[in-house]
Amino acid sequence: MTTQLTGPRTSLDAIGQLVSKQISQHLPGAVQQGYQRQTGLNAIDQAQANIQRMQAEAQANGSSVDPFQIAMELTRAGAQNASLERALGPLMQTAMQQNKVNRAFPGQAPATGSPNAQPGAQPSASMAEGQTMGMENAPQQTPYVKPSPFNIMSKEQMNAEAERYAQAVNDPNGYNTRFNQLQAQNDAATTQRKDLEDAALKANVKPDELPRFMTVNSHLNPENPSQWALEGKRNYDKVKSNDDKLLRNFIPGLGSGLLGKNRKAALKRMEPTVQDQAARGLEQETRKLLADNFVSPTEIEELLHPLTPQKEKAIKSLPNGTFPAETGEQLSFFANPVKTPLGSYEEATERSPQKMQEMQNNLTDFFLKNVDDNTSLLVLRDKLWHDKDYDWRQIGPAIREAEKKGLKLNTAQYTEMSDIETQPPRQSLPDIFQDWDRVTQFFRGNK
Repeated sequence: MTTQLTGPRTSLDAIGQLVSKQISQHLPGAVQQGYQRQTGLNAIDQAQANIQRMQAEAQANGSSVDPFQIAMELTRAGAQNASLERALGPLMQTAMQQNKVNRAFPGQAPATGSPNAQPGAQPSASMAEGQTMGMENAPQQTPYVKPSPFNIMSKEQMNAEAERYAQAVNDPNGYNTRFNQLQAQNDAATTQRKDLEDAALKANVKPDELPRFMTVNSHLNPENPSQWALEGKRNYDKVKSNDDKLLRNFIPGLGSGLLGKNRKAALKRMEPTVQDQAARGLEQETRKLLADNFVSPTEIEELLHPLTPQKEKAIKSLPNGTFPAETGEQLSFFANPVKTPLGSYEEATERSPQKMQEMQNNLTDFFLKNVDDNTSLLVLRDKLWHDKDYDWRQIGPAIREAEKKGLKLNTAQYTEMSDIETQPPRQSLPDIFQDWDRVTQFFRGNK
């Protein structure tokens, strides 16, 4: 018979029994705790992977991730492990708050720094000495305005922005929040503008030139009004010099501005000056000056958005159209009507649909490959119409087809499309009277 010993035989046996008891009591909890921790980590890893995937997809589509979707991913992670709630709660709150901001300011970066900062705010920055105005550091326009010394908002503008904000965040209280914020910023900006104007007057800027002076120097740091005015004077001297250069191009007026034989070369020489004025914030003023001196709309666009050598090469390589009679040569006093292989545009549309589709495909492919943000569609149309024998009515449909295939137009290009689709090209007066010189020679006996 075997006798089982019930008591410890040695001190080591006692320690072993105690350790065994402790392990039996606490191991299941430790194992469970480790399991929960690992489950939580796995849930967080999965949420992170899903969020990164959403970010990659949004970036590929040119959009941003909806913070609400991020919050949902965090919620799913927390549902798998209750102990994560304390860590994920603040993250979810941040995501939901950012979703509210994104609805108010879509496409803008989150506001940082001051609690009153808003997307769309333009930081002031001083440009280096001698740097061309506005090109490298010019602030980008946004639809979300903010008062500044160079942009004093009217009550109507602030009201419209506050209403937009309240509607975007779906919160009636948002109106007062945004309006009060804009009002405070506007008051501060008004005071700062008065200081800048006083400094400009002390620097001998004429009172009637103050608005223009403020515009061309809006890129300079306004924190020190005296320094701002001194730097602004140097900038403004360049603007005045540009004014003189432009005006000299239209003297004596009729002969130079309308019927000059070297008009294209003269316009080309104006190009750097026109673009410099536009970069300094004077684009609309410069456009008006050119239009008042009989520069055609297409010529104005070409001065501001000239074709690059790459685009010129692409135009040359594009197969010709079949409508040379539409280039305006028939307006010449001496030119004979030009016969086209397909007849008129209307006849070709009816009789030769395959050939018309081939030309359309060529144009669509051309626009897909050669339109960027600095491209004027009016300038391209003029080249294709005048130099490549395409009818102006072929241009609009080809651009629309290119849009369906991925072409993105900016706001200015959409504006041009209204003319391109409804109005034939408008020639400059020198084009219309291109044989005036030959007429005078004819009557002088120079045939």
